[in-house]
Amino acid sequence: MKPFVEMWIYLVAMLALSHLVVVEGHARGDLERRLAVEPRELYRTLARSRTGWQVVDVRPDLAGGYEDSHVPGAVPLPGCDEARAPAAARERILRSVPTVVVSARGGEPEERACLDRFTSARRLAGGMEAWNAASLPEDSGEYAPPSVKAGGGCL
Repeated sequence: MKPFVEMWIYLVAMLALSHLVVVEGHARGDLERRLAVEPRELYRTLARSRTGWQVVDVRPDLAGGYEDSHVPGAVPLPGCDEARAPAAARERILRSVPTVVVSARGGEPEERACLDRFTSARRLAGGMEAWNAASLPEDSGEYAPPSVKAGGGCL
């Protein structure tokens, strides 16, 4: 009888701990969505080659926004709508990868809507406007997936 009771105690304890881990994960995700990453912090993070962050640019216009200037390596997702993204970009948008969402000035509706699409997402404080004001490197032109033979691109 004693092993049976111990098994139930162990099972209940494991279920309680699992529940706490899930609750903590949701709380962490909510906190990350509220905290913005500063442009220079994002630049330093992206400059480290081992960092696994993806940058998603949600400015609504490709021609007037993304193609004029964007964070190097950013994937265009206009208005946070995959149907409007270039075909080559759609397969590069991964929901489970830590993500930074870039809008024009920060705080736009498409930015807020997009944060919930990713498991772990933060927004760029001040958006692309703050990135440019900090005189950080930028790219321009149409989206092209990174070349594997070139190492995937760098800042």
